[in-house]
Amino acid sequence: MRLLDRYILRESLKILGLCLVLFIGIYVIVDLFDRLQHYLRAQASVEAVVRLYLYRLPRILIEILPVAVLLSCLLALGAMARNNEILAMKMGQVSTLRIALPGLVLGLLASAAAWGINEYIAPRTSERALNIERTEIGKMPAHRTMKDNDIWYRAEGNRFVHIDVVDTRLGLIHGMSVFEMTSDGALVRRLDANTARWTPRGGWVLQDGYQLELTTTPIRITPFRELPVGLTETPLEFARVARQPEEMTYQELQAYIQRLKQSGMSATPYLVDLYAKVAIVCVSAVMALLGVSFGLRAGRAGIMVWVGLCIPMGFVYYMLLSLGISLGHGGAVPPMLAPWLPNLLFGAAGIFSLWRVRG
Repeated sequence: MRLLDRYILRESLKILGLCLVLFIGIYVIVDLFDRLQHYLRAQASVEAVVRLYLYRLPRILIEILPVAVLLSCLLALGAMARNNEILAMKMGQVSTLRIALPGLVLGLLASAAAWGINEYIAPRTSERALNIERTEIGKMPAHRTMKDNDIWYRAEGNRFVHIDVVDTRLGLIHGMSVFEMTSDGALVRRLDANTARWTPRGGWVLQDGYQLELTTTPIRITPFRELPVGLTETPLEFARVARQPEEMTYQELQAYIQRLKQSGMSATPYLVDLYAKVAIVCVSAVMALLGVSFGLRAGRAGIMVWVGLCIPMGFVYYMLLSLGISLGHGGAVPPMLAPWLPNLLFGAAGIFSLWRVRG
């Protein structure tokens, strides 16, 4: 790497670090004040809230990293333009696109770091954060979640529920077993069903299964087409035991989608979330493209105008991302295209803007 490249990259990294600290602080403060009443009503301890935000830090970092990269590229090149350093580089026969290269490399490195965090750190910390929010703050009963959403849940009335695959969006479970126990732990009845469907009036209804009565001799096995079961837990409560997409790595979510398809359940929303995992980590590279093009355009006097445009641009990006994901979940947009719409639009704008300032 040339000396000039190291210099531009070093200046950009300094601003990036400052932006990350500032944005993380703002994010936590705003989110804390927004949820403060909820925490007070739940009588959550300060220690639980602190641990919650510590475990949420990797996810917060992924969300604010693109805007930080955008500002770092813009401010670094803008400061060099203000000090006539960009002019000196051009007089030394360094092209505009060559000056932009370190910023683009920074964006690619940030995207690679975001992928590493998203795959190896954030799923585990998000799982712990959600568990704190559900169990310690929401005061919901403890549960045990096995690998790939193989779930054991302790229900009311000395009953245990085993779930293979759950789609909380549709209120549908594939592969459900209910074990009824006595107070001293003896198994008295077992219900096994291929599917279980939630109905607002009738609760959970088991479909296509059989019932084992273990208190009779011999054991009585009775098949059934439909059987209401008196579980008071709603799909919302089962949602806390089903691992959410942000709690799973790319491969885990891919395997879960395969299980949904094999079970005959719709996997479209989860396909959108799968493609979103890749789209979101690529945002930093797209923002770096915009940042260097803005920085090279800023000149000596207009840098604050471009800075003023960057923050709203970040909000617009995430609004488009949320809209695309919502449309994808609803089936209005193909799953692969839905989370990539903002990247395609902003990436095209960045390439066009950089091409206009080439030289």
